[in-house]
Amino acid sequence: MSAGVKFYSFVGKLGIGAINLDADNISIYLTNTAPNIATMSNKADLAEIATGHGYTGPIPLDCAYSQSGGIGTLTGNSTTTITASGGSIGPFRYVVAFDDTAAGDPLICYWDYGANYTINDGSSFRFNLDDPATVMATIQ
Repeated sequence: MSAGVKFYSFVGKLGIGAINLDADNISIYLTNTAPNIATMSNKADLAEIATGHGYTGPIPLDCAYSQSGGIGTLTGNSTTTITASGGSIGPFRYVVAFDDTAAGDPLICYWDYGANYTINDGSSFRFNLDDPATVMATIQ
C-alpha cells in the first residue's frame, strides 16, 4: 500500500474554492480501476465496485481540517469496517477519497493496496483513517 496520491484537479478546485475541506463531507469508495491522476477529476470518472454483500457504496468519513504555519492538514478520524455477508465483496485494489458535498463529487486522492483484494463471506476489511498520509487496512 502506498501513501495517498492526490488527483491534479483537487489542487485546482481548492484554489478556486470549489472544495471546502473545513466544511464539506469527505467519503471513500472502493474501485478496481486504476486511477489516472492527470485526467480524472470527479467520482463519475472512476468506476466504483458493485455494491452488495455488506458493501453499500461510499463511506462517509469523520474528518477534521486544521491549519498551522501555512500548512493545511486533513485528518481522518474514522475507523470503518466492511464485513462481507451472504457473498464476497470485490475484488478491489484502490480506496478513493472524494468530496461528497461539492458539485460533481470531486476526487481528492487514492491509496493503492498493491494487489486485488476480495473480502470473502464472513471476513472484514478495516480502514483506520487516523493518519492523514496513509490508509491502513487489514483483511481479517
